[in-house]
Amino acid sequence: MGEVSNNTLQAVMFDYLQSQKSGTVAESENAMGLLLRWFGEDRDITELSPVQIEEYCSSINDNNVDSSATMKSLKKFFSTLYKNEIITLDLSRYIKIRKRKTTIASTGQGHEEQFDMLTQEGWNKLEQEVKDLRLRREDIAEDIRKAAATGDFSENAPLDAARESQGKNEGRIREIEETLKKSRVMDSKSIKRRGKSAAFVGSTIVIKNRTTNKQNSYMLVESSESNPKEGKLSIQSPIGRAIYGMPAGSEVEIQLPNGEANLFYLSSIK
Repeated sequence: MGEVSNNTLQAVMFDYLQSQKSGTVAESENAMGLLLRWFGEDRDITELSPVQIEEYCSSINDNNVDSSATMKSLKKFFSTLYKNEIITLDLSRYIKIRKRKTTIASTGQGHEEQFDMLTQEGWNKLEQEVKDLRLRREDIAEDIRKAAATGDFSENAPLDAARESQGKNEGRIREIEETLKKSRVMDSKSIKRRGKSAAFVGSTIVIKNRTTNKQNSYMLVESSESNPKEGKLSIQSPIGRAIYGMPAGSEVEIQLPNGEANLFYLSSIK
């Protein structure tokens, strides 16, 4: 890293990213983006304290924002700043990487696994849906047997329809099973501990479109339980991606699916 013209978080980050090898820039940019949203681009990086860094890391770990990769990038970032005497305290020492491990029964070896976080309501809905779909298997199988009993397989519309229904039913069952396998229910204690610090999965946010002057309230959720009509906004949506990890009072310009760029204000987080 070269000398930076000022100590604002944005300026220091820009200089740091310019010094990185091309293969690691994308991963570093993701981690830097979250940090920038949390503290603000004009924040003097020399004023950051260990307590503030630990609080930030706790929020990231609690909300599963690919925490392992994010924390490793941040450790490298702050370690580099310390080595280059941009900060006087090695803040990388206060970044803790929380590992989620599961055991592979066949080998006895452990591996890290990242999970999507679902609300309890979303988890219950998926469990009930897959239960209903499994019960439908017998009815669909009976429809196939009846349609096949005619003996005409060349132009048998009822048989084709029953088989198509079976394919859709099984496909949805596999989709839900995979979602539940890679997901966990959000810990209400973690949400309460995090409070209103920033917008994460489980946060209820109020956003105002400065362009249209319309205001809406949403709960941020994973894409698997997204339903804007029910007030559930996916963190993978244009708005969800833009405000994720940001504190109340933030303003962001977002390009909507129709191509229009609107200015949004994050007025509150619950």
